Amino acid sequence: MARSLDPGFENRGHCVKSRENGMRTPTTISWALTAITLTLLATAQALAQTAPAPAPTPPARPAPIPRPTLAQSLKALEAAVANASSNKVALGCAVVDVRGDLVALTRMDDAGFLTASIAQGKALASALFGRPSGEFGAMASSPFFASLNASMQNRLIPAQGAVPILHEGRVIGAVGCSGGAPAQDEMAAKAAAATF
Repeated sequence: MARSLDPGFENRGHCVKSRENGMRTPTTISWALTAITLTLLATAQALAQTAPAPAPTPPARPAPIPRPTLAQSLKALEAAVANASSNKVALGCAVVDVRGDLVALTRMDDAGFLTASIAQGKALASALFGRPSGEFGAMASSPFFASLNASMQNRLIPAQGAVPILHEGRVIGAVGCSGGAPAQDEMAAKAAAATF
């Protein structure tokens, strides 16, 4: 065992035992470990107190898809109701955007309860294909249309009564009506689409 220069101490590994009081005291290695631990703790606290990194810039939003506004849609529905009233028929009419999402819907007094849903289904078909819904009669029995309609939860109604809404040569939605004869439904839809 190595002897200490001071005869009052006995060196035992990392500690030194005093012969006088029997207590152990840390040596240089223990002091070094303590200093490293304190340095790491101070560094961790300093890192925790630094300002958080700025939030990343959100990606640029895509250009908005042209669609009928609510005000335009309500004005169009007023025109459809006026046309239906002049023909003495009660209709349900719907305006949808180019994806077929509902923008506005009305059901006249005395119109059947299903007219609103049927009008929306006609408008959905017209908006998706960009053609009057009356043109889909022959296509309705095709496997393609049946599969597409199934994927849309059978909401497409291929019957006369809806027309697309055009703005600057682009289809931006459709108007569909239901509750009268097919020709009456289409006349009201055309009166509504003419307001855009």
